[in-house]
Amino acid sequence: MAELPLSTPRTVLVTGATGGVGSAVARALRTAGWTVYAAHRRPEDAEALRDAGFTPVRLELTDEDSVFTAAEQVGARLDGLVNSAAIMGQGPVELTPVEAWRRQFEINVIGQATVIRAFLPALRASGGRIVNVGAVSARVPPPFFGPIAASKAALAALTHSLRAELRHQGVKVTLVEPGAMDTPIFATADKASADLGWAASARTQQHYARALDAVRATAARRPLGPVTPAVDAVVRALTTRHPATLTTTGRDGRALALLRFLPDGLRDRLVLKAFGVTAEAFDDTAPTESPAARRR
Repeated sequence: MAELPLSTPRTVLVTGATGGVGSAVARALRTAGWTVYAAHRRPEDAEALRDAGFTPVRLELTDEDSVFTAAEQVGARLDGLVNSAAIMGQGPVELTPVEAWRRQFEINVIGQATVIRAFLPALRASGGRIVNVGAVSARVPPPFFGPIAASKAALAALTHSLRAELRHQGVKVTLVEPGAMDTPIFATADKASADLGWAASARTQQHYARALDAVRATAARRPLGPVTPAVDAVVRALTTRHPATLTTTGRDGRALALLRFLPDGLRDRLVLKAFGVTAEAFDDTAPTESPAARRR
């Protein structure tokens, strides 16, 4: 595919630039000659980013003032925006506490929308590109991945609407949906779940224990894919003359995406079997509790 000419150094802001896909994207673009504004939360990250050749920009997704201050720092022109920052919440819908749901959407959806609002004038000034990094689970959510899948589905809807809104304004929008990748996000999600704990009683938690163990065992046996395909997809979205509107990456990501064409019942059976969740995984008697007992 034809690439846009690199007559002058192009500029891009990458959120989540201190780890995972965002870090890899930032390195790839810097190597390709871009001026990379690397968004970070912790002040102590600034020096390391600067030493690595990036321009650090302090940005807290949940703080609107911080986001708009970062946009002022970047300036009136920006060629690319990569929204890669995200957190991962996982667990049964019944057991996920309300705080976890709120934080998941605050960062993965509302925070992304805030960044887009803040930087869109600079992107419009240059005829730039926006790339949002979603997840294929948004289209086919596995069991016990409802929180992350729901937030990424919301991000996907936001992205598709935004693409239509900007079609006649000179800004192109792409959604990249990777499969499971070898990044720290899974370990971070496990720690966050452990720190926050489950909602509902010990009896209700026990009701899910064997099913959760089966999913964990299945996930542990499956190798995580490299970040390279997702990084390449982001770079293509920023540089090709006619970028794809949606790119799914990773072997497991493409396989999971294909399941959306199956009837719901058949798809559910296949996904549950793949994750080792059977009827026998649940206790014979479901717990009954008062609404008050089910709140944190």
